[in-house]
Amino acid sequence: MDTETVSQFLLGHHPAWDFLRVSPVGTRILLTHQDKPWILLHLILLPVLFVSLFRYYVASPVVLSYGKNNATIKVFDKETGKTKSENLIDYIKRKCPSLSNPARGALFHPSLWMTSGHLQTAYAAYVNFEHTYHIKYQRELLSTPDGGTVSIDWSPSMAEMPADDTPTLVLLHGLTGGSFESYIRALVETMTKDHGYRCVVFNARACANTELTSAQLYCGSWTEDLRMVVKHIRKTLPEAKLMSIGFSLGSNILMNYMGEEGDQCEFMGAVSVGNPFDLMGACLSLERRFLGKNVYSPAMGGNLKGIFMRHAKWFENSDIVDVEEVKRGTSMRDFDDRVTRKVFQYRTVHEYYRMASCCQRILDIKRPFLCLNALDDPISVKELLPRDEIRENPFGLLATTARGGHLGWFQGFFSQDRWCTKPLAEYIIAMFEADPRSVSETPSSKHEIESHIVRDHNVLDHKGQNGATTKPERHR
Repeated sequence: MDTETVSQFLLGHHPAWDFLRVSPVGTRILLTHQDKPWILLHLILLPVLFVSLFRYYVASPVVLSYGKNNATIKVFDKETGKTKSENLIDYIKRKCPSLSNPARGALFHPSLWMTSGHLQTAYAAYVNFEHTYHIKYQRELLSTPDGGTVSIDWSPSMAEMPADDTPTLVLLHGLTGGSFESYIRALVETMTKDHGYRCVVFNARACANTELTSAQLYCGSWTEDLRMVVKHIRKTLPEAKLMSIGFSLGSNILMNYMGEEGDQCEFMGAVSVGNPFDLMGACLSLERRFLGKNVYSPAMGGNLKGIFMRHAKWFENSDIVDVEEVKRGTSMRDFDDRVTRKVFQYRTVHEYYRMASCCQRILDIKRPFLCLNALDDPISVKELLPRDEIRENPFGLLATTARGGHLGWFQGFFSQDRWCTKPLAEYIIAMFEADPRSVSETPSSKHEIESHIVRDHNVLDHKGQNGATTKPERHR
């Protein structure tokens, strides 16, 4: 609406006033407006003022947390053919305005009717955006050593983009998700169609219509399937630089993998989104809150049970899992106690939760990583964020917003999209662009770390060869 239209309306000359003149009530309003025009002006301006103030109140700027001793990153200059070292955090701030500059996108404005973390989470769970983010995948099935099957979905397909040195992003989905999830498709669309990169989505066993072929599912501590997938991708794309991003449970698995691999990790960087970090704490947090106990935990447990029951034949004659007992479960803890901890040989469900929590491996990650979380996330709650560990790791960067829910961050009033897609893409692209040369063209060099951390050599440091973290030993 332009100023001329507003002026006509306030002066009573706009065609809309003709409607008022034909009714007694309208005539009365018209006469009141002619005597006291400021009344109608206030009636128009007050809602506008209210919406503006509310929008300002719910705006969530990005807050970055990092330590004092940051790693340096090698940046290749195409014009000179030389590399220079730059502080990792300074480089990210320079290349990622949606993370560092509120005037250029580092400010999340939630949809006005979706300012609650619960509403954002519910919308993320029940709206699939089937009319947007149209991605064509090429599926490949991989067999695991125990006879299981995982699937990876390539975009673009190998026919559209044959194997070359195009930087490639590996994506890990949430609890029972897959390549069909809207948060996956949104990022894949941005990375492939807008920026020309390659994406590979890793679908866990029994997820995304992947048939289960052995008596094992997946869990937060099981990184062997991801390790096998990464080796396969590296064999298929020997010259491509790799990065990875995980969402929710997928981010917990990814961070565990990164810590286990240490400085031998194939990924040049990683991103964690909506990570629970501490599975024991997340479970207790759900159980002590009304919505957590009566909505979230039953919903997640029901999704897990649904996957299990579709493939129950693999467990019916097994002495590991009691299928009838699984059917009676009503919560996520019930499922993890009756299936997960038994299949993966943990003595108690609490032992599984504690040993599967990636917060204990944050300090062992030797590649740049970004963790993005919303402080009103009702599932990955803010009290469990490993702030100290991320600050202590020279490669770590934590980005938080006050609002956003669990994998939400929806903005827009009549139509919604995810604010988080842009900053995530910026970070990934920044890592790829630091040195765009292929693997064989890039000199083998480690990130320089200026750190003055003194380790107590009397404390057991669970390190294997090549700086990798060994897994905690499970009961067999």
